[in-house]
Amino acid sequence: MLSFARAVSLLSTLVVLAACDATDSPTAPSATPIHPQLASASQSGGSERTVDENLYDLAGSLTEIVCDNGQASEPVELEGQIYERFTVLFTPSGVFQAGYHTMPVGLRGVGTISGEEYRVTERDHGSFTQTLMGATGSYRQVISLVGRTSRRSFSLVVRGHYTITANGDIVVEREEAIFTCDA
Repeated sequence: MLSFARAVSLLSTLVVLAACDATDSPTAPSATPIHPQLASASQSGGSERTVDENLYDLAGSLTEIVCDNGQASEPVELEGQIYERFTVLFTPSGVFQAGYHTMPVGLRGVGTISGEEYRVTERDHGSFTQTLMGATGSYRQVISLVGRTSRRSFSLVVRGHYTITANGDIVVEREEAIFTCDA
């Protein structure tokens, strides 16, 4: 599951990729895909586009959502997968754009204390642009757990935006985390 740390790591990777020679080897994702990475590259009108797709198996992973008021879900053991698509576009004018999104594939969970089955949603989306004048980006992550029998629900939405000048100064950096616990 992508977290803010992963989003920042993606941003760092994008900044480094834009500054590095295109022949440098790419960095590897932090999780191991359950099948080889599907990648495609195309060129159109001088632009170069690359798409990487991965499917990550979350079987055996644990997740828990803790709200600001101290209320928390039980630890939930996950089953299923997360599909991730990462797209990078280099334009002839030197603009670098990247975006990613994820979606669950057969994702569910089982409470480690109660044994209750949980509907699990995990979605991420981010878009980043870098030019000679600086960089901007935004991201959003949604994680929710809903008990199938108790209907207890826990969710976390993290969203953020940043702007960086050409000399590397951060002029805008906003992040908001919204927790919702209905137990």
